Amino acid sequence: MSLLTLEKATTYNSICMNLQADKQIQLVCVVNNKGRIIAGQPKKFPSTFGDEKSFEVFLMEIALEFSMKREFDSKFGTVEYVFSKRRWINVISIPLGDDVLVIISQNDVEPQTIVKKFMPQMKTSLQNLVI
Repeated sequence: MSLLTLEKATTYNSICMNLQADKQIQLVCVVNNKGRIIAGQPKKFPSTFGDEKSFEVFLMEIALEFSMKREFDSKFGTVEYVFSKRRWINVISIPLGDDVLVIISQNDVEPQTIVKKFMPQMKTSLQNLVI
């Protein structure tokens, strides 16, 4: 488990703010390995979740998914991102060390568009950060 340093929190929040500026993106946050939001505090959770508790469980599921995927890193390499296309939303999850960047967008947005648009900026922001 990695510590959330001031530098890491600042970098994560900066990444979230840059992504949130895109009108196609509904929500951006970074969760720790327990699924708790540590950056990019959403003003409101997407109404499609019904209530805040369901949203928290959803984020915990994403954290658990990445925990399980790390088991195969030595065989297949690390996960670059995971995309879930759902009926009403898209979910892109990008690992940041032990943490995960979660991006929820409109379902008509292609994930490659978001990843190609923001990945270079994120890599630059994260370059000097120990995660």
